[in-house]
Amino acid sequence: MGAALPVVAQVPAHASALPVFSSCQDVRRTNPIARDGTYLLINNGNVFTAYCHNMATTPREYITLARTGQDANFSQYTAGGASPGTNVRTTFTRLRVDPRTLTVDVGDLTFASSTGSLRHGSTTVTSMPYGTAMACNGRADGRGNIDLRDTPFRVNDTFVTGGNGSSGSASVSARNQVVNLLGGGYCGWITSAPAMYNPFNPRPGTPHIELRCARNGMIFSGDQICVRLNNGAPVTTQVRQPGNQGRVIVQYGDRAVAVLGPDGQVRSLR
Repeated sequence: MGAALPVVAQVPAHASALPVFSSCQDVRRTNPIARDGTYLLINNGNVFTAYCHNMATTPREYITLARTGQDANFSQYTAGGASPGTNVRTTFTRLRVDPRTLTVDVGDLTFASSTGSLRHGSTTVTSMPYGTAMACNGRADGRGNIDLRDTPFRVNDTFVTGGNGSSGSASVSARNQVVNLLGGGYCGWITSAPAMYNPFNPRPGTPHIELRCARNGMIFSGDQICVRLNNGAPVTTQVRQPGNQGRVIVQYGDRAVAVLGPDGQVRSLR
């Protein structure tokens, strides 16, 4: 755990202060009946919200994407040339992250859907990892998009081409929250550095894109927060007792930033 949250108010006898969690597994160890949902985590100097999935068995951390749909947060292998078939496009609504490093597991497709099918040599391709664009027709016809707008995260990585006769580009927004990708060759692709080999049909356990807290650090309208504890402002908690439901108020410096329920889940952000 990168930081501790001291309790700065007296806890009523019939209420209990919630511990601060460093991971979703930490949540489950503390509360074995914890449900899937959004929790506030502190790990390696970052305070951030994460969606804890599969809490009953193997908890995993995800960040929720605000911009979703066919043309947002997708990776595409464009069909044609030596790869006949239809464009394979995988779109994402949540990204699995390592809570210690905020690195995206680009091969985790738990919250992704794919369309299309093509042949790459003797392999049938039906899905793509996050942050990738690929083609096999001699041109940079593969497309991809990373869009972290309306989340408190930004990309902290570079992008490189790989493969045979590879070409492509990564157009990064001023605030490093949007990356538009073009990649291809014969066959070629573009991914975050270092270039992955044959980046298709991915599997979980492929950490590859590094994120950081965005410069503003807080997106309350999207019920998300990411703050880097690097300016000396303390993080504290206060336990309140409105009605019969205990609440934990989390403060960053003199600003209240989150309200946690008695089960540890985030109830609201301020």
